[in-house]
Amino acid sequence: MLKKLALAAIAAGALAAARRRSAGKGEADLWHEATSGPGAVSTPTR
Repeated sequence: MLKKLALAAIAAGALAAARRRSAGKGEADLWHEATSGPGAVSTPTR
């Protein structure tokens, strides 16, 4: 029983980490789209 609980906790942690990574990539894609091209809303300063 304890092994199953630990395995479920590990799986949930891995799923949460994967979601955080994919969300970060989605934000980066949106940022790139919004800040590039002729219709850019703003440009990042360096």
